[in-house]
Amino acid sequence: MNTETKIFISFIVGILLGIAGTGFYIHHCFSRAWMNSGNHNHVVDVLDSKLNLTADEKVKVEKIFDEANPAMDKIRVETNGKLKAMREKTSAQIRLILTPDQQKKFDDLRADWDKKMNANDKGWHIPGLPQGPSSGGPGMICSPCPSHSDTPVAR
Repeated sequence: MNTETKIFISFIVGILLGIAGTGFYIHHCFSRAWMNSGNHNHVVDVLDSKLNLTADEKVKVEKIFDEANPAMDKIRVETNGKLKAMREKTSAQIRLILTPDQQKKFDDLRADWDKKMNANDKGWHIPGLPQGPSSGGPGMICSPCPSHSDTPVAR
């Protein structure tokens, strides 16, 4: 096999690995947000395929989810409010131990983290999160999490 063929094959393998990696990344970032967005159709479809639900059972399962959604939305609103308050309290406590120069840098970091979190909204909305760019839905590239080195655990 000549060098040009090896390079071509390596290039094609790289493209295929890139496509597979992108698919995994999209699934990782968006699947949980989609599931938690109040859209239970996917869950019902999974239950249907795994449990072989009858048409009547499927309708009843959908009704259970429909009836549970308002209570789940209320919990999301309460929880997100509490989390936001805790992030604000944590940030305020951190600022107290910093020098004025460090506080400025910390404020810049927070603004950058907020900007990244609010970027790339595609109009999705998860109940309990603010409408608009900060909705945190599947349109976000990936919600901030501890596995990303430039993202804080407590905001």
